[in-house]
Amino acid sequence: MAQTTNLQLPYLAANQAQKHVTVNEAFRDLDAIVQLSVKSASLAAPPGAPADGDRWIVGPAPTGAWVGRAGNIAAWQDGAWAYFPPREGWIAWNEAVPQGLVWRVGASTWAPLISTEFTDAAFALVDDVDPSKRALFDLSGLSTAVTRILSLPNSAGTLALLSGTQTFSGQTTFSSVTVTVGTSTGTATYGIGTGATLNGNTKTVNIGTAGVSGSNTVVNIGSTVAGAGGQMVLNSPTVTFGASVTVIGAAAANINALYLGLGGATADATNRLSLNAPASHFNHAGAGHEATINKAAAANDAAQAFKTGFSTRALVGLLGTDDFTVKVSNNGSTFNNSLVVDAATGRVALPQALILGALAADPASPVDGTAWHNANAGQLRARLGGVTRVLTDEDIPWLSPAVGDYALTTGGMGGAITGVLAGVADRIDLFPFSPRADITVDLAAVNVTTLLAAALGKVVIYSADANGRPNSLLLETGTLDFSIAGVRTVAAAITLRRGTIYWLGIRHSSTATLSAWASTATPDLNGGGPVTTARKVLRRTLAFATAASASWVYSAAETAVGPATAIWLRAA
Repeated sequence: MAQTTNLQLPYLAANQAQKHVTVNEAFRDLDAIVQLSVKSASLAAPPGAPADGDRWIVGPAPTGAWVGRAGNIAAWQDGAWAYFPPREGWIAWNEAVPQGLVWRVGASTWAPLISTEFTDAAFALVDDVDPSKRALFDLSGLSTAVTRILSLPNSAGTLALLSGTQTFSGQTTFSSVTVTVGTSTGTATYGIGTGATLNGNTKTVNIGTAGVSGSNTVVNIGSTVAGAGGQMVLNSPTVTFGASVTVIGAAAANINALYLGLGGATADATNRLSLNAPASHFNHAGAGHEATINKAAAANDAAQAFKTGFSTRALVGLLGTDDFTVKVSNNGSTFNNSLVVDAATGRVALPQALILGALAADPASPVDGTAWHNANAGQLRARLGGVTRVLTDEDIPWLSPAVGDYALTTGGMGGAITGVLAGVADRIDLFPFSPRADITVDLAAVNVTTLLAAALGKVVIYSADANGRPNSLLLETGTLDFSIAGVRTVAAAITLRRGTIYWLGIRHSSTATLSAWASTATPDLNGGGPVTTARKVLRRTLAFATAASASWVYSAAETAVGPATAIWLRAA
């Protein structure tokens, strides 16, 4: 059948029967493509219930009945789909957008009818109500081959191009929630209020000054990225913080100032740092705090001065030497050394007399080395070796043995050997002894009166607790041979201190007999009910092959009647 060239409408043939069919078909095609308006230009599948005469532009990936008809105009006519391939320049109105579309051969898809490029002489925005209101785009200011892109923000407001040099005259307000000025990642300079102000004029630069009561204003200056450097320079001769400023926080800051006055104080050439405050608090950062006062040489002072009416009354620090010194004065001119700590040895010297305050009673649980004045007892007392001692000059003279001589381990009330003590296998015999002078010894000795084959022994020395009872093991000697009669010696290197109670003892492996001190030479021991016979020793059973106990836990049941073994100690 012959067709028209452009729209391919059917011609009537000569002498054609039923001419109305051909004519109606041409009318139907014209109805479909003339004044073309489509429901959509993006559907891939035919709609489920199209109305007669509705038209669509088939999407680029059609399915179902539209397969193979991409870009065609699909019209629903008389209960069936009719398809019209577009030709160059056909125009359609897309009701879904809305938007005008044009078909371009070779572009494979319908394109927007209006071009994206216009000449600046022809392009203007005209108000649709009042055509006298116009906005013209002028490109004359651009350099050759330069393209500028204007992106509309996703908010209402004034559009301004901020690249290059911009001048805002009058009052310009940026009302967006977030406004960014200066986004260059290279070297750049941004100025606010940098214009030259004429003499006599005042320039005011306000940043974040409009916050109302209850609001928060945060002004950030400088990079917050770790490792980034920078400087903030204030050239104003006076910088004032408002009365409402209560906290100035700086995680890490070095303040470099010639003079610094705080709390309303004025610093000067003499007092470079001046502070007026009822109190100053230097707080730790979790691991202590250090404040350093440095001096150039040992002969200089590194001191803290304490003054009354600006007259010095006390000096603390390194005063003229590297010794730590405390000096006091009652007039600000004459100073007395109160305390000196020698820098070389750390020894403390008190150049003036030491006065201990009067206490009504001894302090509770004083540590060793504590000294005090008990005013009720009228005594100077000290804690030494876990025992409270009276410090007096009423010492009992004691003939200290010369080096190589032996000292008796008795109370000094008769040291004659008047008896013997038969050993018992696996038994320890302890008795107390307190030297009246310090003595360093190197040997211990006992006297075997009745030997026994293979009999052995050892000497032990224990310290005393606060109640004078045996406590910690200080020495256990090597083995003594009790299978030979006479004096037996063993190495025993130890220093015994004056006025300190020690507990000396003999360990037996068998029943050899040793010399014993006279009963009057050893004090009686308490523990338990009253008896008519003196108790001189503590006795405990422990296998001889087992080491002596590191700690002796006192038991009153171990007090025993009997003499103390005679033990001699040789002075070293």
